[in-house]
Amino acid sequence: MHFVFLTMEATNNSVLKAAAGELKRKFGADLKVSVFSLGLNNSKKLWETLEVTLPEADFVFGSMLFSEEIVRPLQKLLEPLTCPICMITSNPVLVNQTQLGKFSLRKPAREEAKESGIFKQWTAKLKPKHNAQENQRQLSLVRNVSKIMKHLPGRARDIYVFIAAHQFWLNGTQDNLERFLCLLVERYIPGWKGRLPQENPVFYPESAICHPDAPEPFLSAGSYLDWHRKSRPGTKGNPVVILAMRSTVLSRNTAHLDSLVRSLESAGLQSCIIYSGGLDVRPAFDLFLGREIPGSLKPRLLLNATGFSIVGGPAENKAPEAVAALKKLDIPCFNLIPLSFQPIEQWRESSLGLTPMQTAFSVAIPELDGSIEPLVYAGTEGGNERTIPLEQELGTVTERVRRFIRLQEKPGQEKKIAIVLFNFPPNLGNAGTAAYLDVFESLHRLLLEMKAGGYKVEVPENAEKLRTVLLEGNRLIYGTDGNVEAHLPVEDYRKFFPDYTSIEPFWGDAPGEILNDRKRFHILGCSLGNIFIGQQPSFGYERDPMRLLMAKDAAPNHAFAAFYTWIEKCFDADAVVHFGTHGALEFMPGKQVGLSNACWPKKLIGSLPNFYCYCVNNPSEGSIAKRRGFATLISYLSPPLEHAGLYKSLGKLKEMISAYRRSPSDELLSELKELAASLELNKGLQEEQEELYLARLLNELYLVEERMIPLGLHIMGEAPAPESLCDHLALLSAHSRPELEGRTLPEMIARGLHYDYSRIIDAMDTDLELQQQWKRITSICREAVRKFLGTAPSGKSSAIPASRILQGSLAVRISEASSYLHHEAGIRHQELERFWHFLNTVLMNLSENHELKALLRALDGRYIPPSPGNDLVRNPEIVPTGRNIHSLDPYTIPSSFAQKAGKTSAEQLIEQYREESGELPDSIALVLWGTDNLKSDGEGIAQAFALMGVRAKTDELGKIADVELLELTELGRPRIDVVMTVSGIFRDLLPLQVRLLDKAARQAAAADEPEEMNFLRKHVRQEMLERNCTFEEASNRVYSNAPGSYGANVNHLVESSSWEEDSQLANAFVSRKSFAVTAEGQWEECPEALRSALKNVTLAFQNIDSYEIGISDIDHYYEYLGGVSKTVEHLSKAKPKVMVGDIDGTGKKQRICSLEKMVSLEARTKMLNPKWYESMLEHGYEGVREIEAHLGNTYGWSATASAVNKWTYDQFNATFLQDSAMLERLASLNPQATMSMTQRLLEANSRGFWEADDGVIEKLQDIYADLETRMEGAHIEHR
Repeated sequence: MHFVFLTMEATNNSVLKAAAGELKRKFGADLKVSVFSLGLNNSKKLWETLEVTLPEADFVFGSMLFSEEIVRPLQKLLEPLTCPICMITSNPVLVNQTQLGKFSLRKPAREEAKESGIFKQWTAKLKPKHNAQENQRQLSLVRNVSKIMKHLPGRARDIYVFIAAHQFWLNGTQDNLERFLCLLVERYIPGWKGRLPQENPVFYPESAICHPDAPEPFLSAGSYLDWHRKSRPGTKGNPVVILAMRSTVLSRNTAHLDSLVRSLESAGLQSCIIYSGGLDVRPAFDLFLGREIPGSLKPRLLLNATGFSIVGGPAENKAPEAVAALKKLDIPCFNLIPLSFQPIEQWRESSLGLTPMQTAFSVAIPELDGSIEPLVYAGTEGGNERTIPLEQELGTVTERVRRFIRLQEKPGQEKKIAIVLFNFPPNLGNAGTAAYLDVFESLHRLLLEMKAGGYKVEVPENAEKLRTVLLEGNRLIYGTDGNVEAHLPVEDYRKFFPDYTSIEPFWGDAPGEILNDRKRFHILGCSLGNIFIGQQPSFGYERDPMRLLMAKDAAPNHAFAAFYTWIEKCFDADAVVHFGTHGALEFMPGKQVGLSNACWPKKLIGSLPNFYCYCVNNPSEGSIAKRRGFATLISYLSPPLEHAGLYKSLGKLKEMISAYRRSPSDELLSELKELAASLELNKGLQEEQEELYLARLLNELYLVEERMIPLGLHIMGEAPAPESLCDHLALLSAHSRPELEGRTLPEMIARGLHYDYSRIIDAMDTDLELQQQWKRITSICREAVRKFLGTAPSGKSSAIPASRILQGSLAVRISEASSYLHHEAGIRHQELERFWHFLNTVLMNLSENHELKALLRALDGRYIPPSPGNDLVRNPEIVPTGRNIHSLDPYTIPSSFAQKAGKTSAEQLIEQYREESGELPDSIALVLWGTDNLKSDGEGIAQAFALMGVRAKTDELGKIADVELLELTELGRPRIDVVMTVSGIFRDLLPLQVRLLDKAARQAAAADEPEEMNFLRKHVRQEMLERNCTFEEASNRVYSNAPGSYGANVNHLVESSSWEEDSQLANAFVSRKSFAVTAEGQWEECPEALRSALKNVTLAFQNIDSYEIGISDIDHYYEYLGGVSKTVEHLSKAKPKVMVGDIDGTGKKQRICSLEKMVSLEARTKMLNPKWYESMLEHGYEGVREIEAHLGNTYGWSATASAVNKWTYDQFNATFLQDSAMLERLASLNPQATMSMTQRLLEANSRGFWEADDGVIEKLQDIYADLETRMEGAHIEHR
């Protein structure tokens, strides 16, 4: 007899084999049991073994089998088998392989219809449904089935076996598995009927409390506490509760859990294990933990040691239920990861860390619950089926738990908190800045909140004085970018941080060259009572061309390690708060996810509880901080969006066009054309007919005027003023909403006005009448939102909470807005009722900002609920802020909506290129980022699929699982070659999608199709001939950094002015981004393959998938899109077209535009726009830095893509540096940033990016010299 058991991981394996041994010993049953843990040991060798083993089996059993890489190959192996098969709690397609005697789930529906009576009913009930809740349904169905079927003959007996299989397996003690084997042998092995005992399964409690030293589980909290008081009389405090799966405890595979309990107890922490049956721990919460239950455990901390989410397990995601349960307990839940789906050896050796499947089940989905601290602590070694603790990692878990509980226990006046600010790129003008945040004003308000909350803190009078204390102080004595608060002697550094020896091969002997005087490290910052505010040291390589060209990052520098060592060991912080988006710690080298103790982020953060104030619109980099920096995120808002408007000559031009349309004259037409030419708005329009010329010109002005831009910087804890939200909420209403039956408010207005909405969107760029219709629609929409806002409270002017005022005034505001829309567009009141209630919920969530209070809750050691990360328009669920940002369930990307949008935009991109070039693009260099794809649910991924003629496939549970090629007849055009460079963050967060993109490219390249209809195949075959390489290498199309490394470093070369020739930028890009993903999911360095693929590129493209972040707001856009286009230009000796997808564009023709047009649009709407820069200057020092950063990023487009027009630099110079009053404002607020602006313009001229008169250059040189003299004078005076 040969029984084959198939599982995902090894929980029941050892007791199953022991049970088979007992059958042989007791009854002489010569039963061979082969157990395959498909998730744990998934490999080519395993599948080869299964191909041989399964056809020889007498019985096949499987449980908890999910994931496409397992399901589909296994389905193919099971289908031809004739032996009995029993598949439970797995993907429905596998459960449908069940065939037990006369009971079969394989039968097609027409055969089932012929059955009658009880068999038909039970077959229908047991046949799996195709939905995400199927696993729970199966378990619920079999849990309370009558035992009567055991005694019925024939088919009923086979149904009983199927039901009993669930009960035996899920109560998987050795005794139950013996009984299970007896049942199977007696029923399905000829000659054994009546020879083995037939006993019912022994049922165990669904939930219980366990302790490795207790004789048996406890069924009540009281009984456990009584035992604990007697056996552990010296232990005080409420327990740390470890959550486990019942199957793990029943199978006695608990060495790792027992070690965890003992490690925590050795640190003086009471600890116990609570198990729960099924895939839902809430019954255990209700039974043992509820605060309202007398005598409950009332734990201090939860450690989820299951490796899955606390509700739903591996099969489904029920995060809202989990969040509700954790909110009720109000304690954090650490996410401890057993390596269930990969052996320890693989994890240790892999630079990736966790496999995609382990990452999805054990990290991404638990994050949706609000779980924190994804710490690997146990696993299975090759050849051993028992889970064992990882001693070093277990020690780190214990230390982090101990430190966290210390934070909980200390009163506020005793807590020591380290707040870390950033300085990137490192210079005095950038110190203390963060994305979209007024750092010093926010920090000042935090200190005031901390003081009011009982913390011992000395708060400077205002934010400016706080900045001065931190950035000035004694910095001139030490020559640093800020005050030096403390020193760490090199000897102490070596003692406290023994891993310094691993830094020395890359940065030299300690202390190195950064932030030290050879004897001591300088710790930048200031202490205000028990609060230390420090400046995080830089990476160290930002201005070193040789290091920037290295393919892999090696180690942090000594100063960086010394900074965190001082915080943990010398200052003895109870917690660290990283303040603003974002720092460098989480981007240090190490595994992508599932870090070991050898990974640098884990070494650096040590045992410090880590809280991170993070902009809510950046879920991707935030997820890196969570997974690699073990941070709990506290989200903050980005500034509200408003229309850019028109100003100066742009406004004058619009007025002239209106005047001309009212009273046409040749003279006025000539004047407006001359003005348009001076503004460089009339390119390509001169030859147009008059009506078309004016329509196109007005459209160009409209693009500027109506473009949404964020104004100013956010101050944490401050709600946006209601009047500033009108444009933002109107934009939200312009997106399809379920409350409007999937329509937008502008659509409904257009319908009421009897306008053709689709025609307006598609053709208004060339039609004056349609432009007027669109203007009327948007005007009505905005005014309706304004009326709905009414006199909404600001939150400052009344003692009554703003939310209560909003709720109380809702009926009046709805009436006013709906009446207006009915009068203007004939929309009925009832059509809008749900929408106004939705908008009011958004407004209420914005009106009261609790970000600072949330941070103080976190510092009390309480639960911080999860939140999606996005912008308000794409996902209004991001408010209220002050929550723990998470990524997405990776099995939902790309969503069905994203697939549709991605296909549409891909075809628009191809069509626009064809219109401009007269042919299809042979090859497209596509840049994919994590942030953009998380915000859009994978639209960029869907674009790549669409370009290659591929579609995503979902499995029976609705999860994205695979890809398939479209037939060429369905595609209707050739397959486009797509060379994808994905960010390091995309690589880390979306490993499943990386594999699907790679599979799609290889399938397309291998398709037996004419080369004129398959450009990918054409180029791969060409490369194989030219380079004499394999198909696998030639078909590489997904490239990124080496695991644990991030960025192309092109931005650092440009920013630091440390490049001489274009080839250096191209070489840096290839060096950093030339790691190709293999078919096995590993990353291999393939620079020649990348160069070969990029030579064929004729178009470079990236989506700008954010209303808040434009291509000149951050340097990463020119680092990636500029970097790849410069590399293509260098390799092919021809400049490719560069296009971007614009989320803020209206209509098909505005969604895709040239890079040059987008750079100009960004300059006009932000950098040169008084509305934008005056809002920035309200924030003083940090506002000037933002202006300087926009100039630097614009310059980056000159360096990488020659995409900046002369007028951009001309107008910047005239606006900020030639205007003496403005120059004085800038210099008084941030002289370093003002010098950087001046220097950047001089560099643009010297490199040939900006042609300026000698007189202009001389004046800029004088300005630079004057600023330098003033700063030196200030330094002398300060001394």
